[in-house]
Amino acid sequence: MMINFDSLTLKLFKEENKEFLLNSRLQKIQQPARNELIFSIRNKNESKKLYINFNPNFYHICFMSALNEQKRNITIPKTAPMFCMLLRKYIQNAKVINVNVPEYERIFELYFEYYDELNEKSILCLAIELMGKYSNVILYNYDTNVIIGCAHNVSSEKSRERELYGMLPYIYPPKQKKKNLLKVSFDSFLENLDENDIPKSISNKYNYITIPVASQFYSESQSVNVLYNKLQNFLFQKEYKPYISSDFSKYFLFEFENSQICESINEMIDNYFAYHQSKYTESNLKSKISKYIQLRLTKLNILKTKQEEQIKKLDKAKEYKNKADIIMANLYYLKDGIKKASLYDFDGNSINIEFDENLSVKENANRYYALYKKTKSAYEHAKNMIEETISEILYYEEVLFFSQQTQSIDELKDIYSELNNEKSTKDLNNESVNYIEYEGYKIYAGKNKKQNDYILSKISSPDDIWLHPLNAPGAHIIVKNPNPKTDIPDSVLLKAAQITKDFSSQKNNSKTSIIYTKRKYVKKAANKVAFVTYKNESEIIV
Repeated sequence: MMINFDSLTLKLFKEENKEFLLNSRLQKIQQPARNELIFSIRNKNESKKLYINFNPNFYHICFMSALNEQKRNITIPKTAPMFCMLLRKYIQNAKVINVNVPEYERIFELYFEYYDELNEKSILCLAIELMGKYSNVILYNYDTNVIIGCAHNVSSEKSRERELYGMLPYIYPPKQKKKNLLKVSFDSFLENLDENDIPKSISNKYNYITIPVASQFYSESQSVNVLYNKLQNFLFQKEYKPYISSDFSKYFLFEFENSQICESINEMIDNYFAYHQSKYTESNLKSKISKYIQLRLTKLNILKTKQEEQIKKLDKAKEYKNKADIIMANLYYLKDGIKKASLYDFDGNSINIEFDENLSVKENANRYYALYKKTKSAYEHAKNMIEETISEILYYEEVLFFSQQTQSIDELKDIYSELNNEKSTKDLNNESVNYIEYEGYKIYAGKNKKQNDYILSKISSPDDIWLHPLNAPGAHIIVKNPNPKTDIPDSVLLKAAQITKDFSSQKNNSKTSIIYTKRKYVKKAANKVAFVTYKNESEIIV
């Protein structure tokens, strides 16, 4: 679980970046998603991207690095949303003349010079409210205090205390009834503690103290007196040091166990939230892929069961034909209109055969022949189709395996695009595919389905060796053979087989069957990335 953005962190971010923001120029405004804004700001011959996130789960503000922009999986829509167009109309290319964070609030205010069509100057304020599910961005005229527009309009139906939409006066949200702990005595602090949940009671009563901060100091304190002193020292200090835990579960403005210091408050915010946004996007994509594939696998397994039932009916088909043959052999001994007859089959065994009394004896024989043909036809169809069904099941299992293994959002997007029959957006090259050299041979291993397809399509040659786990999801391995006239040594094949096992769902099995054959005997299946049929294969047990 992640830590929310707090008012003290916002205040320190403002102090750290105020010098750059003052007299800067807002050159470009983008809105990648409903709850995201990107401002390209330039000052002192330097350009930075101010990232504003007012999503209830990830609300924060920071100057975003290029790496963290990729982690956030930001894509700019071709058509700008209405709120983005409104901001462009009023504050794009405007100068920032002031920056403010109201005391104890999670509101970041940017003030801009604005000149209207008559060249009359006014001051506009962009209030970035970072308050959980109430997060919003509001542009209003500071001179008249009238709202020009909001990212999210708030009607009286949504809030009885505070409406937000164009032409209404802008008012601050209701103030929290919290105190400054530096002005509270120890006795008063002690009286207000709730022993059932001390960290929560502290956070509820004092400014700049969040539950995670109170919990951290509480866990480190052997007495309430020590806790009180730790909290006061935390608030009293003027220079805070930003730290993030090694697992990115926490960030604090002080050092704690298993934490790493950041170069700035901004870096702490940017790195921490980009990590969690990336993990959320990764988890969300994996969930979508998994749900889609599980649904397909459920349908395919039901189909496979039905096909297996049809295949089992081959004996029934033979029984129908046998009865028809016996009736024909006894055609002149049987009378029309009978319901049942006990006859001998061709092995001398007695067999009971039922007749349709409304049909002649010969018509009954033809009826059994028709049942034989129908059942055998269903068997033949099921036998042909079940191979395709099993292949499709293996394909989806392999795609699911790769989606669960990868941590790359780009790779997950490619998988999702393929499942939805959409074209992939990025191309691979030889440098982006993994390989090792062993005894002078290059062994290529795809870490995902797209790399597997590239290995098969672009890197491999007809006399190279292709390996894959038998009937299990895994990577396609290619051993390059620089001299097709010679065979690849057994030691290299064994090494490649071990790599194949390591890159498969069978990695932790004690024994795994690995199949291999020459690349020229491997055929790519139509419209399915990295899915193949093969022949002339051999097997290695690893």
